[in-house]
Amino acid sequence: MLLRFFRGVVFACLCGAALLFVATYFPGMHAASEEARIFNAENADLFGEDPYFYTQLSLREIAVDTIGDYAVVNIDGDERLLRAGDLLAAPCLAVSRILHDAVLLNHCGSYALLWLREPKDSASRMKLQVLNAGAAKPASLNKSHIVDLRGNSRVQPLVSDYRGRLYDRPLSLLGAIKVDVVISDQGREYYVSPGKDKLIFSALGLAPGDRVRAIDGVNLSGDVALTDIYEHLDEAMHLVLTIERNQQDWVVLLDFGAAAASPKAKPHH
Repeated sequence: MLLRFFRGVVFACLCGAALLFVATYFPGMHAASEEARIFNAENADLFGEDPYFYTQLSLREIAVDTIGDYAVVNIDGDERLLRAGDLLAAPCLAVSRILHDAVLLNHCGSYALLWLREPKDSASRMKLQVLNAGAAKPASLNKSHIVDLRGNSRVQPLVSDYRGRLYDRPLSLLGAIKVDVVISDQGREYYVSPGKDKLIFSALGLAPGDRVRAIDGVNLSGDVALTDIYEHLDEAMHLVLTIERNQQDWVVLLDFGAAAASPKAKPHH
């Protein structure tokens, strides 16, 4: 149990302290079927079910036509041509921006990156927890500021090093970034400030008092988020942090580099 806690804290250091939330516990996963989605949406009030469902997304192609940039996305087996602003799933899973090698998704104010793999015929896949159409829409903030640090020669070695040390020497990263947890009527809120490692804090584009609101499209206010984050990070090569700063969204895009392939998680003790 102690090792599990330390690993969660280290993830927080790597990702602007956001991954601290992995360190507590991992509730059971909800079914990804259409039946589960309907049941949750219609019976959330009666049975206390979480009004979310899981959807499988894969990016097949990014191209340009006479109208502009578009992306071909496979959504639970159905392929759709999408442009910036298009809705993937009600009430609020939409295309925020189309980048040269990825699509930035906005899920009710929480951002995720669906990216192309190499070779191009090998599409990336994402399992994303999505709010049901029948559920209340969470409040989202205004226009987002995108900070793309993928491939940054200063940042990438730092996050790659942190990821390697996570499995080899997790205690060496403890306290690198300070995390304050606030419990509100909206759930848990996580605020970060510089810790022992001032370099990683500034390199990630963080500012004292930033609230880390989401990781890869998963809002962190509730406990259900922990399972998705924990399962996803083991093989993730790209990471998206949704930061709330001065009533605005700051979206930080990170990657671990080709040489920083994710180590397989070791058994918990």
